[in-house]
Amino acid sequence: MSRPADLIAPVIKAVTSTVTKAIMAEDRRGDVITAVGILAIALALDALGLIRTSWRGLPDVSSWWFVVPAAVGCAALVWRRFHPLGTLLVVLVAFGADVALGGSVGLLVVLWEALYCVHLYGRPVARRVTVVGVGAVSLAAMIVIGEITGEIRFAILAGLQAVTLLVMPMWWGANVRQGRELTAAAHERARLERERSTALLRLSEAARHDAVRAERTAVARDLHDVIASHLSAITITSGAALAGAAEPERDRAALRSIRAESLASLQDMQAMIRVLSAETGQRGAGADGAGADGGTPSGSVRPGTSGGGGSDLLAAPRVAQLGPVLEQVRLAGLDLEVTDPGGVLDGGTILPAAVDHAVYRVVRESLTNVLKHGGARAEVRVAAGDALELEVHDDGVRPGGAPPDPAEVGGGTGLGLVSMRERVESLGGSFAAGPASAGSEGRAVVGSDDAGPDDAGWLVRAVLPLPDRVPDRVADPAADEPSPSDRETEPAEPARSGQTVPGFHA
Repeated sequence: MSRPADLIAPVIKAVTSTVTKAIMAEDRRGDVITAVGILAIALALDALGLIRTSWRGLPDVSSWWFVVPAAVGCAALVWRRFHPLGTLLVVLVAFGADVALGGSVGLLVVLWEALYCVHLYGRPVARRVTVVGVGAVSLAAMIVIGEITGEIRFAILAGLQAVTLLVMPMWWGANVRQGRELTAAAHERARLERERSTALLRLSEAARHDAVRAERTAVARDLHDVIASHLSAITITSGAALAGAAEPERDRAALRSIRAESLASLQDMQAMIRVLSAETGQRGAGADGAGADGGTPSGSVRPGTSGGGGSDLLAAPRVAQLGPVLEQVRLAGLDLEVTDPGGVLDGGTILPAAVDHAVYRVVRESLTNVLKHGGARAEVRVAAGDALELEVHDDGVRPGGAPPDPAEVGGGTGLGLVSMRERVESLGGSFAAGPASAGSEGRAVVGSDDAGPDDAGWLVRAVLPLPDRVPDRVADPAADEPSPSDRETEPAEPARSGQTVPGFHA
């Protein structure tokens, strides 16, 4: 059987919780409850006889009159949060009426609450006004008491009492307001930190996605460079061999070319796989970066080491390997003319490794495009001076005037021109490709304002800087046999064509 206390305790707890929430609520309901509570305290103090504390008051005035200023002052406290200075003015009027009646402790409590609210909720101007006002009142009290009593100690005592009664609630309200501002600032800093962390996470995620997209684009370009060009050459060579009547010598040459391209394509793919495997092994290797066998995979160059002209080169093909490429396009039926006064394509000029590789890629890709889309005649022009100028120009005229069938030459991916441009521009050079027109000086130009109206085929033009160009070799028969010291310092013979590292962009 439940005891009465067990039934009353939950009710008391619920009422206490409701009253506490109402008092602490940041709305008008809390202000009303606070004003009613202070009025109850003031009336209780009046009922205890704490009235007429200043003087005896007006004669024949009932003590019930002290309820009126207390009620007016507490009614004004309902607006203490929204209009603290106006509330203080109303309370001061009620306080003056209370002093006229003789004064009471109850209305002094109301005045304390009004001063407290001004420094808790008021604006800086209102706070400064109350500080000046309280200072003036305290000084005036000291002067009046000193004049009445003629004793300086009574004047000082009156000033200390005024400061104690009036300054304390203002100091209390200022401290509470400062604590709230510090708490709000801490919450704001925490919010900004959360937003900053979220923004950093989003930036990191975006950077990761950008890196993934860039890597995918790089892999696609490298696959195009080292695989698609070989497959395109195989397709075009076999198509040219099948187009005409059977000729044993020509067909054997085509088969040899197809086999060479197939082997090159296979080796390029194996090189790419080795590099990817080496990079994976280095992530799990020790500080020296060695793989399981303590060495580097065959034919590979570790990232961060200098091999083949850059950390991304893996036995990169050079212009010295363009001879088979030129023979192959001629075998495919292209009338090719090569203009190379400096012997760049024959190895007569030593180029920086990255420039050497870029020239190979531009020439090979351009000739592949000529076989796919160009005419029956093409010209490759190379000139090395302060910069290396490279042009591949076809006449744009096919026998019969019919465009090639995409099923016979293989569909394009659109990455060839993009890859060539990026390779050249990454080295600080310039690249242009497009329909060519006869310029004013008789040479074909791309997109020039002085271009003539006659169509002159398609032109690819690249200009590559040569900041560290090695002087041309002297054509001296005695130089054919290098001295022992030359053998030690002479660069190693470039590896066969078609091997690059994924992600290489010259």
